[in-house]
Order: sequence, then C-alpha cells, then structure tokens
Amino acid sequence: MHIAVDLDNTVLDATSAHLHYYNMASGLSFTPDDVNDFFIYRLYGWDQAERESIYHTYGHDIHWNSSPLPMAVEILQQLFSQHQISIITARPLLFREVTIEWLKCHKINYHNIVLIENKLQQCIDSKVDVLIDDGPHYAEEFALVNKPVILYEQPYNRSVVANDFVYRASNWMEVKQHIDNLESKRI
Repeated sequence: MHIAVDLDNTVLDATSAHLHYYNMASGLSFTPDDVNDFFIYRLYGWDQAERESIYHTYGHDIHWNSSPLPMAVEILQQLFSQHQISIITARPLLFREVTIEWLKCHKINYHNIVLIENKLQQCIDSKVDVLIDDGPHYAEEFALVNKPVILYEQPYNRSVVANDFVYRASNWMEVKQHIDNLESKRI
C-alpha cells in the first residue's frame, strides 16, 4: 500500500514547540490545553503576515525541537518495511532541510518526501492509498472524494466525524490497526 504521512501533530508534537517559540515571541504563556484551532497563531491574535514573520524567525528551531509522538517512530519503521511511505507535509520549502535532518535524527525512513499545501492533489497524483494526518480540512477534503484518511486525534479536529473514509486514531497503535484493516480489504 502507498501511505502518505503528515508530520506536524501526526508524527511529532508540533504544538508544544510552536507554543514555546510563539510564547517567547509574544510574551504570552499559552499551554497545549489552550489550543483548540488547527492554526495555532490565531490564539495569539496574529494575522497571517505576523505569523509568517514569527514562523520564519523561529521555524527552524520549532521543527528541530519537536518530539516524536509515542510509538510513531516504531510503527513507521514497521510500515516502511511493508509499504511505500511518502512524507507529505504542508511545511514551506524553506524548512525542507531541517525536516529531512529531523527525520534522519529520529531514524524515520521513507521513500519520498514532498512539502506542499495541496495534499489531496499530491496524493491523487502519487496514487496514495491512505493519508495519515491531523488536519480537519484534509480529512474533509479526502472524504468528499472517497479517499481514506486516518485522522490523528487532536483537540481541534474532534468535530470531524468518522465515516467510511475518515478513520480516527488517538495513538499510533490505532493508526497501525487501521492500516492493517485497510490492507486486508484490498486483498
């Protein structure tokens, strides 16, 4: 199977790293419990331009200092040995090098990596069978075109309802179970 995998808040805890650096930049002190929006910068009252400026200043450190989620590395190693793995992240190209170095540092193997906003089109073009992601908008886009997505649970995506194409997972063991079930349906 060809599996596309997002990074931020799917493989790694991006929320804590973003909050650390955004708090430093703003003088505020938000915690992960305060986050209820996929777009964390909105918590700070920033517009897109302010967010871009701060993200470009701290982005390298945010991405380098994010920690893997429990069992993500181990499960991805298993999946890599059995499936084609493509990392598909919406990170800007500016952060490609730190992304690749982070993956190497944490021994996460993959067959392909793409930094792109339009994940749906990338997955269609690459003939991806399933996407693992935390973005509620990605789950909804994929479901609309009957493409399966494993939605890694985060506070901001709880309103997305599981259905025939959206499979919810609250940890990487559940991700693996969904992959195994999807694989068994293909045979």
